Amino acid sequence: MPSPEGQKIAVVGAGIVGISSALYLQRAGFSVTLIDRQEPGHGASFGNAGALAPHAFVPVNSPSIPRRLLPLMFAAGSPLSINWSYAPRMLPWLMSFLAHCGEAEVGRIAGALHALLSRNLDYALPLLRASGADRMMRAGGYLHLYESEADYAACAAEIALYKRLAGDVEEIDAAEIRRLEPNLAPVFVRALHFGSALHYYGSPAGVCLRLAEHFCAGGGTLLRDDIRAIEARPDGRLRVAGTQDRVYDQVVLAAGAHSRRLTGGAMEKLPLETERGYHVVFGQDGDIITRTCSSATAGFAMTPMAEGLRCAGMVELAGLDKAPNPACHAYLERTARRFLPALAERPSSSWMGFRPSMPDALPVIGRSGRTPNLILAFGHHHVGMSSGCVTGAIVAAIAAGEPPPVDIAPYSPARF
Repeated sequence: MPSPEGQKIAVVGAGIVGISSALYLQRAGFSVTLIDRQEPGHGASFGNAGALAPHAFVPVNSPSIPRRLLPLMFAAGSPLSINWSYAPRMLPWLMSFLAHCGEAEVGRIAGALHALLSRNLDYALPLLRASGADRMMRAGGYLHLYESEADYAACAAEIALYKRLAGDVEEIDAAEIRRLEPNLAPVFVRALHFGSALHYYGSPAGVCLRLAEHFCAGGGTLLRDDIRAIEARPDGRLRVAGTQDRVYDQVVLAAGAHSRRLTGGAMEKLPLETERGYHVVFGQDGDIITRTCSSATAGFAMTPMAEGLRCAGMVELAGLDKAPNPACHAYLERTARRFLPALAERPSSSWMGFRPSMPDALPVIGRSGRTPNLILAFGHHHVGMSSGCVTGAIVAAIAAGEPPPVDIAPYSPARF
């Protein structure tokens, strides 16, 4: 691989994965252009729960999912919503997802996610400090809450993974929950506390924007364009087609769920789908809790931010084109009020976005098997904010032909 000096590389996608990739490529000596159709941090990175959580390695795939799937699909007030007109298109993805729900497979996936997430702070903190975005972060840990002993027992396999892989997990009882977060309703009997987790108090989008500004201040180029295709040229370089064509020595595709819509034949067909996520914000209640709190059964997390209390989560299977589902926002609001009775009367804002999801809950990170100068970095599922910075460091190493800081075999596009 030629020296990074003088090489022009484009990063398509300005969420946390794309911005981190651009910054680490810039540090490696590449001439970097960051391209997105929106402002930095305005895709999935905009609306997530805002936790930087090294412990979030337990995948949505679970040995209990096959027996719980039908109740989740049809129960009123479920954290899972399915658009039935879209479901047939997702059937191959769903069958593959279920194939990755065995106990041994979930353990393998958790280990691969842990390898990413456990290193992310090592690569996030240098970027946050250099850009000044560290002032937008808060410490205090993360509470993962259980409403009954039956819920706790049902999650035994997941809890065993937390205890085996997380170095900072502590079991606490109802009295300690109440001491740590006195505004929580007394409905939780147990919790796991993860002490090293941080959260984005200044909003994830604000952090992404600050990182993008730092990238530009270092000489990087930021472009607003709707990229439609990436094509290989006879000379080995890549043509990136938007409102105008541009040519680069290498391209990083980090466009999240929208990566599947790029044409041009440069990328192999991969089973990328979207899990739509939702949030509501209670603008008057940014100090009602002091750390991110999530429910093991309700399917969402609550995070205190400068904008207010953000309640983010849900899984809706409906693709990229359907309008937001008001029932999902209503579920978040209703359940948040049950957990925090003192919440303000109405949410001040709401949002819906697209998680890029592979059926095995692992991202795709590596060179395209079809086009070697195309580096793929998408599919980070529910953990983009918690694994985006280490992904950026991996991308830079791949682009420079150097050994990556994490074994990338589990994330290879060739696994499908």
